Amino acid sequence: MGKSSLLSKMAYDVRKGNPENIVISITGSDLLSYGEFDSTDHLVLQNEWKKALSARINFELGNRIGFAWTDDQMALVEASEISGYRGKNFVGSLIARIRSKHFPIEVTSGAEKDAGALLSRYLSTHEDMKIWLFVDDIDSTFSADEVQKARVSSFFSACRSLTRDVDGLFVRASVRTDVWTTVRYNEDLDKCEQYTIDISWTRTDLEKIISKKILSYIERNHGGSSFKSCSVDNSRDRELLLSLVFMDRLRWANSRVPPFTPIRILGAKRPRWMSQLCRLSAEAAADREYKRVGIQEINNVLSDFGRLRVNDIYKEHSHQFSHLQKLVETFTRGKKRYRTGELLEKIEKGFVARIGEESVGHIDGEIYVRPLQIAHLLYRVGFILLREIPNPGSPPRFIDYDERPELLTDPSLDYAGYIWEVHPSYRGILSIR
Repeated sequence: MGKSSLLSKMAYDVRKGNPENIVISITGSDLLSYGEFDSTDHLVLQNEWKKALSARINFELGNRIGFAWTDDQMALVEASEISGYRGKNFVGSLIARIRSKHFPIEVTSGAEKDAGALLSRYLSTHEDMKIWLFVDDIDSTFSADEVQKARVSSFFSACRSLTRDVDGLFVRASVRTDVWTTVRYNEDLDKCEQYTIDISWTRTDLEKIISKKILSYIERNHGGSSFKSCSVDNSRDRELLLSLVFMDRLRWANSRVPPFTPIRILGAKRPRWMSQLCRLSAEAAADREYKRVGIQEINNVLSDFGRLRVNDIYKEHSHQFSHLQKLVETFTRGKKRYRTGELLEKIEKGFVARIGEESVGHIDGEIYVRPLQIAHLLYRVGFILLREIPNPGSPPRFIDYDERPELLTDPSLDYAGYIWEVHPSYRGILSIR
C-alpha cells in the first residue's frame, strides 16, 4: 500500500527541512535486539520498548556527536529514569544522563579529549534539537498469538507515552491494516486511534502516481520535450501522459474502458503492484514493436504478474499459516467465483482432506477447527473478495478485508448468500477460468 515509501518520503522531507534534526529510520526487527519481548504483560513490554527506543536514540547521538560506547550495557536506559524525562527535552535529558553517570565512552572525532566537555558543548548549541524516529515493519512475521499481539500493541502504547512525556521526540510508524484490526481492541490502544491515518488511495491519487512515473521518465530521457509543462494535477494532462503508453480504450468486461481501469483493478489499488503491471505490459509491447500497450499485452503478462503477486502473499503471510502455498495452489484451474458453501467445500475437499486434518495446524495462532477459518485467511490476505450487486442491473461491487474485516469470523452467522471471487491478479498464474 506504500507504507515504506511514505515513511521514506517524510524522513527525506524532515532532513531537508532542518539538517540539524536527528532522523532515524529503522525497522521493528532492529529494535528487538535492544530488549526482551517475549512477555505478554503489557506494562512490562511497554517499558522494554521505551528502553529500546531510548537506547537506539543514544546510539544515534553517539554517531552525531562523535563518541562510542565502550560498554554496551551503558546504552540501556532504565524505565525509572525515563519517567523522569517528563516535560524535558529528550536530547538534553539523554546527554545529561550520560554526563551524570560518567559512562565509559570513547571520543571518536575532533581534538576534544574530554567526553564531558564534548557533551556539554554539544548540548549548549543544540538545546532545541528534535528527534524524528521512523519505524517500518513493526508487524513483520506477525501472527495473532498472544505474545505477538501484546508485543505490537505495547509498541504503540510506548510511543504514545514517550512522545507525550518528553519534548522534541516525534515517532511515525506503519502497520498493516489486518494487524491493526487485530490489536486495536487492546484497552490502551483506544487512546492511539486519534493518531492513526488509514492509507487509502483514491482513483485520482493512483492516476497521479502512474502519470508522474511517465512524466519523470520523459524528464530524465527527453529533458527539452514539449511535455515539460505537464502537471499531474491536471486531469487532461494525466490523460495525455497515459495515452503516450496505453491505447485510448481497452476491451474489458464486454465494454471499452480507459486503460487505467484494468490497471487499477488488476493492481488491487496498490501503487507498487500497478507500477509492476505497467512495466511488464510496456516491455511486452516493446518486444512486439508496438508503440502502445493494449489489452492483449496486459493479458500476456498476467502469468508473470500473478507469480509476483503470489510470491508477495507467501513472503508476507506464510508465518501466519505454514501451508499457505499449498492452500493457494488448491485453486489452480478452478473457478473464479464461489458461493460460501462451494468455497468451504473446495477448502475442505481440495485442501484439508489432501494434507490431512491433523496436519493443518495453527492458522494465525489458532488451532484449526473448521474451514471457515481458512476462508477468512484467504479473505484477509486479499486472495478472495466479496462480490456484491447493490441493485439489479448495476455493475458488481467488490469488498476487501479493509472495508469489512469482521466477515467470516463468526461461525454462528449464516454466510450462505455471499459470493466470493478470486482476485483477478492471481487468475493468470493459477490458470483460473
